[in-house]
Formats: sequence, structure tokens, C-alpha cells
Amino acid sequence: MTGSQAMADVEGLIFDLDTFAVHDGPGIRMAVYLKGCPLACAWCHSPESQRLERQLIFVQDRCVACGACHLACARGVHSVKDGHSVAWEACLACGQCVAACPSRALAIKGYGVRAEDVVARAARMIPFFRHSGGGVTLTGGEVTFQPDFAEAVLASCRQLGIHTAVETCGASSWERLERLADQADLILYDIKLMDDGAHRRWTGAGNQVILRNARRLAGRNVQVRVPLIPGITDTAENVGAIYRFMAEAGLARAALLPYNPAAAAKYEWLGRDYPLQGEVQSQANLDSLVAMGRALGLDVTVG
Repeated sequence: MTGSQAMADVEGLIFDLDTFAVHDGPGIRMAVYLKGCPLACAWCHSPESQRLERQLIFVQDRCVACGACHLACARGVHSVKDGHSVAWEACLACGQCVAACPSRALAIKGYGVRAEDVVARAARMIPFFRHSGGGVTLTGGEVTFQPDFAEAVLASCRQLGIHTAVETCGASSWERLERLADQADLILYDIKLMDDGAHRRWTGAGNQVILRNARRLAGRNVQVRVPLIPGITDTAENVGAIYRFMAEAGLARAALLPYNPAAAAKYEWLGRDYPLQGEVQSQANLDSLVAMGRALGLDVTVG
């Protein structure tokens, strides 16, 4: 498949595009955030990524209660009596209220973009990629939810000599995941919990497919990523089990991702409650978890 053929008429749904990302692979990167995910992690840092559709967000502290959104919406989604409230279940994310809002308290997360436009933007950044050792990372959400779009972007970027990376939760058919892995120079692979019951409780799905796919990726350039959620995933028991699985499966590199409580604000934007509370891990705790993995011969870093 040529680059032009790969991109022909392929469109994806994304919710953000960051042209100066530094935490999604080496160097300066263009990170493309795709919509849609098979998991519903209680700590998800991007809850607006979970649904494969456009979504309205409402930033309360920007609202001036002018009522312009109420007048613009034919479905009665907005009410400004006794403060601004949103009937989320009635919203079609049409964007009429967003256009009417003078204070930018409303926005739509999710917009269509053509693969060729994403690649063209990446091509303009090639000098920065070469200087920093960076490239393009597809993340989300979950990239395997939009495999045609993801494959088109990755394949075309590689033809231009751009380093490619994908971040995935691994909850996908192997056929989809392999397609993208074949076009990725680096795979950032999330493993959250080793106990299947705990995984179901906190993410809404089991982990058997995730672990099976992780084994199949052994031999490729994979970095396992472990989000450290206080009292849930950051226990010595869980992290140690992940390390042992990695050693047995032939996966040598891991990155521990400290807890970030800032996600709570995004849940408010969607009219949802953030179910967790916790503090960022201490340096001593992080050092202990890193040492545990290195004792098994793994290359473990933080962040």
C-alpha cells in the first residue's frame, strides 16, 4: 500500500492534537489523541476520549450565566435558572450553543480530520523531529478503535522517515493491534492491573486479551506503562506481579506513571463525578518500585 493509497478518503475522529508533546515517546512529538476506548478506567485522565463520538463540555468557572446557550439550543439542553445546568442526555453535540457562548465556557470535544492532513502537518515538523529525535505518537482514547485511520497516518509518516509510536491499552483483537504495531517504531503498552477481578472492577473489562497481546508483542520495541493509582495499581503486590509477567513474557522496559489528580476537573466538564481521591506517590515509594523492577533485570524509569 502506497502512502497516497493508505490515506485516500480515510478520516478519523480526534479530540486534540499537540504539536509539542514531550511525554509520549522520545524527543519533541506531535501527539494525536483519538476518540473511543473499550475501557472505562476509574482514573482515566481523558474521560472525554472514551466515547467514539462528539461530546459537549462545560467549563463552569468561565460561565457568565448570560443565557445565550439556552436561546441557541432547540432541545432545551441548557438552563440558567439558579445557575447553569446541562441536560447531558438530551445533548446532540451540534455545537449551536458553543457558537453562541461569549465566554468560551462551552466546547465540543471530537472533530473529524483526514489522515493526509495529519501527515501534512507532521511533515512540516520534520526539522524539529530530526533535531530532537522525536516523531508522531497516536494515543487516545485507544488507537485500535480507529485502525484504518491510525494505520494510514502511521504508514505515511514512516514513508517520510518520521519516527512513529502508538500508545495502546491492548484491549483489541490481535489482527487490529498487529496492523498498527507493524507500522510503529515504538509501542507504549499500558498494563494496569494483573488481577483479572480487580481489572474488571476498575476498568470495566478483564485483562486476559491485554496480557495475551502483550506476550505477542515481545521482540518488538515495547515500553510497558504502569499508571500508579493510589491504593489500586501502585501497590507492591500489583507492580511486582506486572514485573514478573514482563520478565516471563520477554518484555524488558517499563515506565511508572505517577498519579495525576488534575483529571478531576475534566469530569466536571462532562457532568460526571470523579470517583477517586489520592496523593501523588512519594519519591521514596517511587524509588522502591523502581528498585523492585531493576532487581529482576528490567529497565524501569519514572514518567
